[in-house]
Amino acid sequence: MSKKHFSVLAVLTAVVVVIAFLLPGETARESGIEQEALLPDLEAQVNDVDWLRISAGGDVLATAVRRDGQWLIEESGGYPADWPQIQQLLAGLSSAVVLEAKTANPEYYGRLGVDDPGSPDGSGILVEFAEATGLPAVIVGNTANGRDGQYLRLAGSAQSVLVDVELELPRTAEDWLEREVTDIADSEVVEVEITGADGESVLASKVSADDADFTLQNVPEGFEPNSSWAVNSLAGGLSSLRLEAVAPASNLDWSGAVRYRVLTADGLTVEAELVAETEAGDAGEEHWLRIAAGTRTTAVEDGVDEAAAAATAERAAAINARAFGWAYRVPKYTFESMTKRMEDLVRETEATE
Repeated sequence: MSKKHFSVLAVLTAVVVVIAFLLPGETARESGIEQEALLPDLEAQVNDVDWLRISAGGDVLATAVRRDGQWLIEESGGYPADWPQIQQLLAGLSSAVVLEAKTANPEYYGRLGVDDPGSPDGSGILVEFAEATGLPAVIVGNTANGRDGQYLRLAGSAQSVLVDVELELPRTAEDWLEREVTDIADSEVVEVEITGADGESVLASKVSADDADFTLQNVPEGFEPNSSWAVNSLAGGLSSLRLEAVAPASNLDWSGAVRYRVLTADGLTVEAELVAETEAGDAGEEHWLRIAAGTRTTAVEDGVDEAAAAATAERAAAINARAFGWAYRVPKYTFESMTKRMEDLVRETEATE
């Protein structure tokens, strides 16, 4: 090799070495030598934590308390919390390791999302523990750009940090609740009935769950169904039903409720009562329902054995255990789909020559 080529190679090698030191790879701080737990006292007591408060934008999103082994949300009258969300939060904070220190200048907190969440403009989410735990509150900021990790800051500390976990925390109160109410697939429904406050009934049924379409019963003379789709859609009211808010059922007036009932091929019955409420001084409506489940012997499916009947009974019991005593606020489109009247489903029969 010539001296010229050797000199060029030596220069290139030196440049590569310099670049390697400048690249954002594993630094000494990230190598494990200087890493430390964000909350070293949390891991030992994480299974004993029984109170959390989550706030954002100056508002409390949820105060979660654990009673008799179940997490509940105080602001929603003690309704069950979204346990996987609580679990993910506690597991993430208890295992979080500080990768490196970031800014301690409040002027730059907003860039990382760790500014004061107590102010309306604060973008961070504040997680507080019970005072008895001795644990500091944590401000959860943005996920890091171009690398793994998330920015956090301990309340009362000027120093923000980058940790090795990422916490996706909801910023709405309802997302801290167990939002699923029921999931009765329309494919398993064989009968659906809607009874208006005035007693008018809309009834659609199938002979078997395998049938493609429902038959609308008691169609007035001179009328016919608008479409098979319109009739079939009646059965989907309780499919993937999720709440917007929850309140004790005793808080609402159910005297003018519309009743919506489905029967499945395995004998499960679920009945919902639905009301629309207008708050004083509020031009908008809120739409609420409450549900109850039971079982009914049906000839739709022959040969239902005792095990299947027991499974249906367990399913009904699970729905009642979750829903008894509660009213659920639902979207307007859900309310409208479950309160159809005959006039919404039929049209005059066209005259024939």
